[in-house]
Amino acid sequence: MKEQDMEFFNDFVDVWDDGAERDGPFITLGVEALLTGYYGNLLDAPPPFPVREGARVLDLGCGWGRVLKPVMDRGGRAVGLDISGSMLKSAREHLGKHGHQPPLLRGDATRTPFRDGSFDQIYSLLVLQHLSKENGLEVFKEVRRLLAEGGEAHIRVPSRFAPENLLFAFLQFVSIHVFRVKDPIRMRFYRIGEIRRACRGLFSECTVTAHEFRPPWNFHTRRTWHYIIIPRFLHAPLRRISDRIEKAANSWFPFLKHFGVTLMVRLVR
Repeated sequence: MKEQDMEFFNDFVDVWDDGAERDGPFITLGVEALLTGYYGNLLDAPPPFPVREGARVLDLGCGWGRVLKPVMDRGGRAVGLDISGSMLKSAREHLGKHGHQPPLLRGDATRTPFRDGSFDQIYSLLVLQHLSKENGLEVFKEVRRLLAEGGEAHIRVPSRFAPENLLFAFLQFVSIHVFRVKDPIRMRFYRIGEIRRACRGLFSECTVTAHEFRPPWNFHTRRTWHYIIIPRFLHAPLRRISDRIEKAANSWFPFLKHFGVTLMVRLVR
């Protein structure tokens, strides 16, 4: 990782170590853990991409192993990598309870210890949002190096123009630049064109789909993020509406993609 300095790097890692020790699942899922009417039971959710049985699979930023478990349940030969030693400890405990013991390594996604072409599939879910854009580009380059010929990656990032993310970006700007709050894992948001430019020349295919079309759930600050402002009885109907818009955005009306909360980037080596 091209960190600003070692103090910044250590602060970045400390956030995840501390979060893992306090509540790993909660710190990585955030508000999604509160919205079971919208998301369902994420602890037993399938991975948001097809897993090929027997494929060599790398989870970049595996956290406590939530997605590693369903990947391995479906026959993926998985490896997890995370920058936090405490997160990896939680992952070993979580996966061990379900009979899985994959290799789990500590490191960052911009420079991994694996050989060229080591994996058939790579995924990274909402990891790039906490890295600088410069480091994000390095991750795309590293993914290209690690994929075998014809292999594919699924990288999920937050979208720039979703109403929820626009509000979050504004609150984050005020927090950092007005109140001078130190935030080593501040979020970055991506535009579809920006992603395509970053991946041009690296991959034979780059497909972007949009997901989660919803209003802001809350005023996402350190003090208010757990106060949900939308009544619970609306969560399930909002999910159904989101699914309809998502289907339209990824088929007939591609301009709607810009307003999804998250973008899934599918890349083929």
